[in-house]
Amino acid sequence: MNKFLCTIVILLCACTSNAQVSQPKIGAYYFDGWKKLKGNPHLTSLLVNQYAEREPKWGWVTSTQKNVDNQIIAAADAGLNFFSFCWYYNKKYSVDSSNRALGYFNKSKVNAKLDFCLMIANHEGYEIGPNEWSIVCDEWIKQFKSKKYLTVNGKPLIIFFSVSSLIKKFKTSENVKDAFKVFRDRAKAQGLAGVTIAACVGNSRKEIRLATESTFDNLTGYNYHGYGFLDRQKGVAKVSLDKMQNVEKGLWTTISNMSDLPYIPVPTLNWDPRPWKVANSTKVIPYFSGFSSNSVYKSVTNCVEWMNLNPRKITKEKIAILYAWNEYGEGAYLTPSKKGANVLEGVKKALK
Repeated sequence: MNKFLCTIVILLCACTSNAQVSQPKIGAYYFDGWKKLKGNPHLTSLLVNQYAEREPKWGWVTSTQKNVDNQIIAAADAGLNFFSFCWYYNKKYSVDSSNRALGYFNKSKVNAKLDFCLMIANHEGYEIGPNEWSIVCDEWIKQFKSKKYLTVNGKPLIIFFSVSSLIKKFKTSENVKDAFKVFRDRAKAQGLAGVTIAACVGNSRKEIRLATESTFDNLTGYNYHGYGFLDRQKGVAKVSLDKMQNVEKGLWTTISNMSDLPYIPVPTLNWDPRPWKVANSTKVIPYFSGFSSNSVYKSVTNCVEWMNLNPRKITKEKIAILYAWNEYGEGAYLTPSKKGANVLEGVKKALK
């Protein structure tokens, strides 16, 4: 009888432990700037010639069907669960031509390995307002119908880069709220449960208040590199990446404490935009040093530990997004390199 009772107790403890520590869903932001275009502004001569260690093992042009397939396999093998594609609306071009990698992902024969969602890059040059709203809602809902689309609370997750840009275009947060209602109702009319809408924010009370008034469902970010340079000495460009890693854990706590909305943490893996600096510029460009497989391991581990310590502040799915899968011009990337270190191993070690 005593052995039987002990067995029951052990099983109950094991079940409780498993319920408390579920597996996180970790994704990465995917920037579709690496296309074969004449005069591609992202593939600067400085990036190609002086930062060759950033070149993916498949070459600089990764926006092809074959290379998107290869990236899906590499990401899934490392333990990542999804890509969050930076999505652009541009009046000058068709929606599809602005988001080629997403199209390749949808056509891929290996996309069962990953989920995906959209991060709407509605910053300067790609603003979205009332005139575009009906067009983009139809495009987004079309993506939501994919079986591979990432959901939060059973509803497709969509992220907006800029709250202020939306309010500027729609004039007030109340008008954004009305636009979101139209969006959610249209999704429900097409058989979806609704939409989970997330806002990229910093630790600004005003920004978070406006996001709440606009009826965003979640808070998150794209990257937080600026917080790692806050006490940088004037004239000093290089800052240890350790500083960013130490700052961001406190930043996630601060942001999540400012609102009751669930928070999706974003580790800033690196920031080094020198390949995109203006030619002949004398301005000091701050950047982090120490980016490596070990630094990526630490960033991902920090994030998972923070989520485990703050289960009531995050989504029930334990979602986090890494910045980034392929921001080569800004120094944050996970793709295996031709000549440099394979930093993706850091993710694999942290998650597996």
